[in-house]
Amino acid sequence: MKASSNRPRITNNLETPMKKLRLLAILGLLTALLGCASWQDGAWSSEPVTDEDIAALATSRLNSDTMTAAATLSVSVHNGMATLHGVVPDRAVRQRAVQILKGTPGIFDVLDRTRLR
Repeated sequence: MKASSNRPRITNNLETPMKKLRLLAILGLLTALLGCASWQDGAWSSEPVTDEDIAALATSRLNSDTMTAAATLSVSVHNGMATLHGVVPDRAVRQRAVQILKGTPGIFDVLDRTRLR
């Protein structure tokens, strides 16, 4: 006759909770990395989503810059392509305006339609 063992069977019960915890940690990390906010200019800010939002941000940046604020400029954006219109006093201001637009989130290229005064 075979003696039956009264010892409890050892199972790996930690495997399922650890897998769930690992999956939860990965999902949390992905959410943080792919979230809608970004770190820019030393502060958290939401990136612009529509062409109008991008154009508004670009215009705000142009108006805040000491070199381009005095120029008469307007910006339109279509699918990430910015078009810069207006009158600039010299080539340096034109170059600075284009540089500001190229550094604006959501703008991938700039078409310069400015005129020299």
